[in-house]
Amino acid sequence: MKTFYRYLVYRLKNSAIRTLILSALLVAVCLVGINECNTSRYVEGCQSGLYMLAIALCVTASIVPLFELSGLKNRRNLDTLYFFPIKRSKLALVHFVSGWIQVIVIYSFTFVASYLWLALQTDYFALGYMFVYYVLSLLLAFVIYSVFSFLFIQANTVADGVLFCALWIFLPALVAVTWDFVFEYELAGKLSGWGILYTPMNNLTVLYQDLIEINHPSRWDSNAEAIHECWYMFFFWGAVGIAAAQGYVVSFVKKGAERAGEISNSLVGYKTLIPIYGYCYMLLTGVGFQPILMLFYLIFMLSGYLIYRRGFKFKLIDIITTVVGFILPVLLLAAKG
Repeated sequence: MKTFYRYLVYRLKNSAIRTLILSALLVAVCLVGINECNTSRYVEGCQSGLYMLAIALCVTASIVPLFELSGLKNRRNLDTLYFFPIKRSKLALVHFVSGWIQVIVIYSFTFVASYLWLALQTDYFALGYMFVYYVLSLLLAFVIYSVFSFLFIQANTVADGVLFCALWIFLPALVAVTWDFVFEYELAGKLSGWGILYTPMNNLTVLYQDLIEINHPSRWDSNAEAIHECWYMFFFWGAVGIAAAQGYVVSFVKKGAERAGEISNSLVGYKTLIPIYGYCYMLLTGVGFQPILMLFYLIFMLSGYLIYRRGFKFKLIDIITTVVGFILPVLLLAAKG
């Protein structure tokens, strides 16, 4: 355990300057944003700037795991790390906990500064709700942090990891919209609005914005009511966060140093992302035999596999997967016709 804590302290010290810089930047952005909202003549009533806090937290929870884990994409770094007198599972936990502590510290500075700014500016807000929002928003930030940690560790290069994270942000929503379009399944369409990784944070912010801002516009009440109808989605995303955290540890333990810098063959990477994005595009456009739309699909698939294979080194499975995408909308049109 001594090695665990020593390495954790080392990681925190190593990231201290980055933590301070991010804290200062986000505090400045949030305070300026809140001030602009409350001095603008185009804004209805006083604004708590809760969305500024939500954006700051989402950004922090997204980029910190990338910084924390980027060193693991270098084979030399991994060779050194794996010789440490510490189990890989504990090594994984150190990096995870270190990054999460950074998220909490950065957000806490931003939250306290924003709270004090609001408290000194006006008494139009029910600021007591902000402390509840602080706790709940951190729980949702844990989901974002865990998902990004899991996805980034799947890749063998930093560029692949960033791309995996970026594409998975929208993938659940895209699949839900496509499912609703193809099968006209009402629930899929209703839940598609929750499919973007940052949507739960947005919806939580809407709910607490409705509570905190006493003189809020009436339309916020209807938005809050719609969110209440799908309250169970908060628990769904909570389960996703827990599963992602566990998946991160398992992936970290199994990953070998020799894979760093190589082609990323993870199942949650290009193997899944390229065909799903391509198929959803084909099904949503219902292209049939429209040449221009089919050309866009072909360009997307070829570009995806070029990035995946690091050049024109296509395999038979890539060609088969691409051809299947041409067949899907034809079958759909035939079934609906």
